[in-house]
Amino acid sequence: MVQVLKEELRHAILRAAQDEFMQYGYVSASVKRIAEKVGVSVGNLYRYYAGKEALFDSVVNPVFDELESVIKNHVKQPLGNGEGHIFELVIHALTDIIGKIRIPLLILIDSSKGTRHEDTVLKLHRMMADNVANHLQAYNAKQGREVFAERTAWPVSVAFMQGYFEIIRHHPDKEDCSNMVRQYVSFWYQGLQAFF
Repeated sequence: MVQVLKEELRHAILRAAQDEFMQYGYVSASVKRIAEKVGVSVGNLYRYYAGKEALFDSVVNPVFDELESVIKNHVKQPLGNGEGHIFELVIHALTDIIGKIRIPLLILIDSSKGTRHEDTVLKLHRMMADNVANHLQAYNAKQGREVFAERTAWPVSVAFMQGYFEIIRHHPDKEDCSNMVRQYVSFWYQGLQAFF
């Protein structure tokens, strides 16, 4: 019974921290306010989490891992064979993130200044650019000439990711957000499909 209560308290602290980081960002977030929201002393909170940075990591690490997995495992697959299947995988992965971790994702991309995560958006852009570059290389090989320079991958990737982030920022309703992501990815997919 005591262990159950400890886990409930750990989750309550994490939820309060998530709210705090969303509202104030990492730099202005207060461990004291988090403890007050949960109804524990700051000292007791530190028994569960070593401090503000540990709380922040607990909120955002699963999000980064999930996005990294989506980018590396779904977008990496070359278009051209089973495009519809890949399209549905990408749609499912990007909308699934919204349902599970929308708020922590927003915290990661918008409120991580002052943490080791503040360059996460840049890392995500790089991962996406690597995958787009792979698609461009495959397309160029298929054409027997360089149609698209590899450096084109960077602006395409940044545009795609920033558009996705904007949808998440401005569409808090899960169903509406999922609908927008579906339309957004469909728009990009149809454009890319023209090359294959």
